[in-house]
Amino acid sequence: MRAKFPIPGQRILRSVIAALLCIGIYYLRGRRGAPFYSIIAALQCMQPYAVNMLKVGRNRIIGTLAGAFWGSVVLFGAIWLSGGAVQYDQSALYYLALVCFIGVVLYSAVLLGIRESAYFSAVVFLSITMNHIGDVDPYLFVFNRAMDTIIGVLAAILINSLHLPRMRDRDTLFVSGVDHVLFREDRKLSAFTRIQLNRFIQDGMRFSVSTKQTPATVREVMTGVELRLPIIAMDGAVLYDMKSRTYLRTTKMDSGLAEQVSAFLNARQLPYYINTVEENLLVIYTRGYRLGTQHPRDTAGDAMQALYEMKKGSPYRNYVHTETDVTENVLYFLIVDRKEKIRQLQEALLQEPWAAGLRTTLDTLDCREGEEILRVYSSTATRRRMLKELAALTGAERTIMFGAAGTECDVVIPDAGGGNLAKELKKRYEPVSLRGWRNILHF
Repeated sequence: MRAKFPIPGQRILRSVIAALLCIGIYYLRGRRGAPFYSIIAALQCMQPYAVNMLKVGRNRIIGTLAGAFWGSVVLFGAIWLSGGAVQYDQSALYYLALVCFIGVVLYSAVLLGIRESAYFSAVVFLSITMNHIGDVDPYLFVFNRAMDTIIGVLAAILINSLHLPRMRDRDTLFVSGVDHVLFREDRKLSAFTRIQLNRFIQDGMRFSVSTKQTPATVREVMTGVELRLPIIAMDGAVLYDMKSRTYLRTTKMDSGLAEQVSAFLNARQLPYYINTVEENLLVIYTRGYRLGTQHPRDTAGDAMQALYEMKKGSPYRNYVHTETDVTENVLYFLIVDRKEKIRQLQEALLQEPWAAGLRTTLDTLDCREGEEILRVYSSTATRRRMLKELAALTGAERTIMFGAAGTECDVVIPDAGGGNLAKELKKRYEPVSLRGWRNILHF
């Protein structure tokens, strides 16, 4: 079998170019300094996000200057104490003095607010005081050491800021499905997709997600993605702000209809979940089932318990057992059982005379093999309807919804692997165009 190797990413390519630029500058300077330090600084500053790159570069320069300053202090002291003879004193007293100064260097980095670069400050300090105190002109090394670092940082910033001429569509609201769109069943977001989404969002893309899952699930599976716009959750039943943790819009089931659904399920002696939002709090009621109760294998109660065990660790879900019907603030009912039983239940439910006010969905995600989940919503709770609410809220002129095959969407992502959604977003958000020449240099 042939091994599959991923195509090298832009960060690798840009790192190589930045290193070449450092070598070029070294020759232009008449081979003064040490390109090794420039390349190390450039590689460290080659960050996936522009904000991080500038911060790391700034801290790297300040850290180098701090280490060079204290190294110069020690050099000056050694020259003064030796009466002008610059010799490398390898005595125990000298080493003890260096160790004490390391604490001074590290503490100065803390005072300067560059804790992350404290290590590099110490490295610069030690390279001066331990390796170059006996040089003919040690201060020349101090100068070149600082210059090498500054050259490497500036090279990284320049190369990482150069882009193809691209237009940017900041007027369109891009909304992506989650499961089977951003990732497959393993619910693991690739580093490439996470980095690209954050870069787009930082750059001004109007981006959100739409899912049948709760906001709690989105928080868990989208860790590391800085979602700034509200999300469409619970298959269009809610519009949720991830920052303020607020339900901005909810589409609840009519209390009379909720009572009919409860009576239908109770008559069949089925346990079920009732998802509600009460005073901006997600409360999940369990009816006909006590939390943590063991049930015979391959029964609805056993399936409920397995789902509960999977979800109970989340601090964003609140489970409450009840033996009375819950008819107010209901977003949807959830029933999980063997697949054949769920299909029969759905068919029977949709034959009820009041079923016109309902919308049902089937899903196997979060289920064990052979099981299926049935969700029952109000017919007015749809993703398209909530998408219009989100577009109006954000002032977007257009909307594009990305989804998996077989779902209602504008653009189908046939394969959730390989970062295909991020690649499709890139083509639509920032297409290459000569009209985007102003964006060639973009920090």
